[in-house]
Amino acid sequence: METPIIEVIGLEKAFGDHMVLKGISMTVYPKEVVVVIGPSGSGKSTLLRCLNRLNEPTNGKILFQGYDIMSPDIDINVVRSQMNMVFQNFNLFMHLSVKKNVTLALTSVKKITQEEADRIADETLLKVGLTEKADAYPGQLSGGQQQRVAIARALAMDPKVILFDEPTSALDPELIGEVLDVMKKLAESGMTMVVVTHEMGFAREMADRVIFMDEGVIAESGPPEEIFTNPKNERTRIFLKRILKEIEDMDPLKPKYETPELAPEAEGVKAAEEGYKWSQEHKEPDEQKRWLGFKFLKRDKKK
Repeated sequence: METPIIEVIGLEKAFGDHMVLKGISMTVYPKEVVVVIGPSGSGKSTLLRCLNRLNEPTNGKILFQGYDIMSPDIDINVVRSQMNMVFQNFNLFMHLSVKKNVTLALTSVKKITQEEADRIADETLLKVGLTEKADAYPGQLSGGQQQRVAIARALAMDPKVILFDEPTSALDPELIGEVLDVMKKLAESGMTMVVVTHEMGFAREMADRVIFMDEGVIAESGPPEEIFTNPKNERTRIFLKRILKEIEDMDPLKPKYETPELAPEAEGVKAAEEGYKWSQEHKEPDEQKRWLGFKFLKRDKKK
């Protein structure tokens, strides 16, 4: 059986008297994409930050490539270079160019030459589609571009795992797609990823396994098709119902009226067209037929 690249056993984290993580145990395998979802305050980001000891665990064990990273003999900076992190607020050095942001850790942590670091930076910026921004400064970039620089910086270290802490939460909606596209390419290339996110579409499409956290524990874990279509835990069902409704309510194509019958006479044809367009976009054939028939009915009545 394949050996986990990360193994967490009985992980606890307390801030003062408040226990945030309550005995978390989990594994991550090479090339696996694990997506962690759950309500705010459930401990998702704390778990991620404990994996490479940005937050020091209170109790428990974390094995990375078979080594106990809680051991005092471990050089945690070496661990972090192999288990790199992308933060929700980018954490770029605003006074350094894009390229310098990428090369800094290469020269200071990995101790490689500037020439080699520049070559690696060029390669990683190409992968995230930002070659032309190498000499720009973070303040000259959009939020989506800044996050792609952060991904390039993580990728440049040639890590075994990349941890993503809500990488799209600080972005305007129209910029989210460009970051998710880069993450999808990384997943398809075989990068091991642990992702904390509210992007349910990414979780459904790209995750090998979805973990649902609630109140500091893993309430449910399984393949995305199981978690999203047939969750076993009642709390998972409530969370998904709420968050998927929020996403649906934000859909600009969603029809104004839930059913054709609710549309007033004066808006009948327009409402039917909106409903048909939405059902077509969401590949709902029964809904398409219903709205299309209603459109013809209203149009004929107007004649």
